[in-house]
Amino acid sequence: MSQTIKRFWKEVHVVPGTVPPGYEVRLDGRSFRLPGGNPLILASRALAERIAEEWRAITPGAAFKTSDLPLTQMAGTLIERVAPDREQIIGGLMAYGESDLLCYRANGALGREQDALFDPALDLFEASHGVRPPVTRSLLPHHAGIEVQDAYAAALGRLDDAALTCAAVCAPATGSLILAIGLAEGWIDMSSACAMASVEERHQMAQWGEDDALIQEMERNASDISTALDFVTLAHEKASNEA
Repeated sequence: MSQTIKRFWKEVHVVPGTVPPGYEVRLDGRSFRLPGGNPLILASRALAERIAEEWRAITPGAAFKTSDLPLTQMAGTLIERVAPDREQIIGGLMAYGESDLLCYRANGALGREQDALFDPALDLFEASHGVRPPVTRSLLPHHAGIEVQDAYAAALGRLDDAALTCAAVCAPATGSLILAIGLAEGWIDMSSACAMASVEERHQMAQWGEDDALIQEMERNASDISTALDFVTLAHEKASNEA
């Protein structure tokens, strides 16, 4: 749930952090504590500076929601959820592989649209990971198979904490572990991922007309994916004085 609070600080600075080492975002010279009590310290100065910009952008004295600080929220997830317990995060993500959007397809016109969009993504997954997830047109659950599950787990295990945090946001936004891995690894771009994630909704609206609720959901998902990709890009960016 997004908490509403008022801006209480005047200045935001990024300073060298000590425990852990990195770059700390401070409000009026004081450490900002995340809900779990950890200071907001990032390994990347570029990410810390962008998070500081989020806090500076809040209008003085104005009420705002924590959801207005999306990069801060992702940093908090990395620091307090992903880094301390990667195995739990990976276990939760693995569930998306059992009902992956790319593997459950319709018949008829929608199925043909899905085939055209999804098959190239499965080609890329196979090229990167050596196995191809099976596809079904049945409504009944089907199992990906041990080799595919092992490939999912290995791919997630190789991601660093920032990329795993990205995947943890992208999987629910797309309904696909395959797309989440592709976005985190860089072989799927945002435009393609959004097109695949929304194909059924767009097909439905083409038949029955625009649906405001569906459009808003698609926009929220696209925004989440965009934030996740910005986060991982900034987390991996090293300024010249950091190299």
